[in-house]
Amino acid sequence: MQNQKNVKNNLLIILKGFIIGSSMSVPGVSGGTMAILLGIYDNLISAISNFLKDIKGNLIFLIKFSIGAGVGIGSLAFLIKWLLDKFPFFISFFFLGAVIGGIPALYQKTKESSLRISSVLYFLLGLVIVISIGFIPTGNIDVSIGSGVAHYLMLLVTGVVIALALVLPGISTSHMLIVLGMYDSMLLAITKFDVIYIGILGFSTLIGVFLVTKPLEWTMKRFPHQTYCIIIGFVVGSTSEIFRDKILPAVPVNAGFGWWIPSGLISLVIFALGYKAILVLSKFSND
Repeated sequence: MQNQKNVKNNLLIILKGFIIGSSMSVPGVSGGTMAILLGIYDNLISAISNFLKDIKGNLIFLIKFSIGAGVGIGSLAFLIKWLLDKFPFFISFFFLGAVIGGIPALYQKTKESSLRISSVLYFLLGLVIVISIGFIPTGNIDVSIGSGVAHYLMLLVTGVVIALALVLPGISTSHMLIVLGMYDSMLLAITKFDVIYIGILGFSTLIGVFLVTKPLEWTMKRFPHQTYCIIIGFVVGSTSEIFRDKILPAVPVNAGFGWWIPSGLISLVIFALGYKAILVLSKFSND
């Protein structure tokens, strides 16, 4: 019986890693957001920030998660990207449903019985921060070009920035890569198996994750109410990028009732599927 429970827990960790890894290619959807919605965020933060306290246990947990995330990034991420390119209007509503479906669980983490003005202010702070990041121009910075020591030092700095996007919920990793001019070069490096490029970026990202998680864990434990109100703002704000970059551009200029009625109905169904999917997965969040 215990073995069956262990197998189930291991499979859930790998599955959640798979979902998080595959979703990271979607602009507006962050790995941190999905980790919170799937109930594995606190465990990840704790395993990283307290790594030296239980090296074996934390390492095994992170390896299981990384296996799932790696498979997700290497397989389903490209399928999701293809679906978003082909059917951006409909597929985006699935992710909107998934994000909205996780908000009630996030609100429970604020440990608040009634809504307060301070909660709204913290929520608005998170909302404004993420929406502002979404409007950072994507053509002014490009650290993917160049060579030599200076170039690789910039890759190290970029890795730390990516780590922030990975750890902080609501910050889209793919969008930050686009802002830094790294998105296309990163995909190219993966397809060409550029070990040096990926290795430096991966190493610097790992350093950044370890630097960020400790203060973040302290903040979440010391100020859970304020932190999760801001996180809810992050998560809600992250949907703006999906609307701006995927949904609105997919609407035909001359769209009439003949397009809006069937498209609207299909979108509602897909939105409900995404919402339901997160609710089902959240049942296993404490396993």
